[in-house]
Amino acid sequence: MKKLKWWLIIVGALYSLLGMANLYGTFINPAFYAGNLPYPADPAIVKAFVHGWSPFAFEIVGLGTFMLWASRAPRRYLGAVWLLVWLELLHGVLDDLYLIANGFSAGGYIPFIVIHLIIIVTGVLFVRQAEAETA
Repeated sequence: MKKLKWWLIIVGALYSLLGMANLYGTFINPAFYAGNLPYPADPAIVKAFVHGWSPFAFEIVGLGTFMLWASRAPRRYLGAVWLLVWLELLHGVLDDLYLIANGFSAGGYIPFIVIHLIIIVTGVLFVRQAEAETA
C-alpha cells in the first residue's frame, strides 16, 4: 500500500503542477499556448483555443488535488486508481497521439507519452499489489 500511496502523491503533484501551468495560460498569459499551435493563430484563435483547453486545465487540477487527498487513505480509493490509469491511456497516450497526428509537435508530446506509459504501468502494478494486500 505504501507504493500506491507514493504513486498517488507523485502523480498527484505532477498533475497539480501541470494544471497550474495550464491555468497560467488560461487566466494570465494566453500567448503561453500560441507558440505551440501548429497553425498561425491570431488573438481570436488563441482565445478560442484557450476556451476549449480550459476544461482540461481545470480537470487536471481536480485530478491532481484528488490524488493528493486520496493518498491519505489509498485503500479506500482503489477503484479511483483504476479510473486514473484508464484516463492516462485515453486522455493521455491516445490524445497525445491524436494531437501529433494533427500537426502538433511530436517532440513536445512524445516525452509526455513516455510519462503517461510509466504512470500506467506503475499504477497497474501498485494497485494490483494493494488489491492483493486487501484480499
